[in-house]
Amino acid sequence: MPTTFADLEARVRGLESRAQRAEEDVTAIVTTVAETHDDVKWLKRAVQVLLDHDGLAVEHDPDDL
Repeated sequence: MPTTFADLEARVRGLESRAQRAEEDVTAIVTTVAETHDDVKWLKRAVQVLLDHDGLAVEHDPDDL
């Protein structure tokens, strides 16, 4: 059975819908990564202040980025 124009339109709408959901998912992931990055920076600073306050030092792992 040949594909009709209506079938193609329905497929395109489905693909557009999936593309929109994927874009929203990627936006949410990027936002979460950015927020987590800021949290990690804050936590690293807080831990460093506590270590400095107690006169402690931690060796840095060269593999740690």
